[in-house]
Amino acid sequence: MSRAPQLVVPVQEVAEVLSDLAASNWLRESLERALLRDPVDALNDALLLASVLETQLRAVLDLAED
Repeated sequence: MSRAPQLVVPVQEVAEVLSDLAASNWLRESLERALLRDPVDALNDALLLASVLETQLRAVLDLAED
């Protein structure tokens, strides 16, 4: 017996980011695209991106690793 895919209702935080005029277009578009992906893959990619960006920021600011 196959089950129908679950309809995923965005959490309040998603709606807040998408409607926040102070959020960058890049962030809103990236979030919209991520919501269309497998959530595990999207989260793994987002965590990797955050890590790489943090490393880049530390290098630019000449901050030592903790």
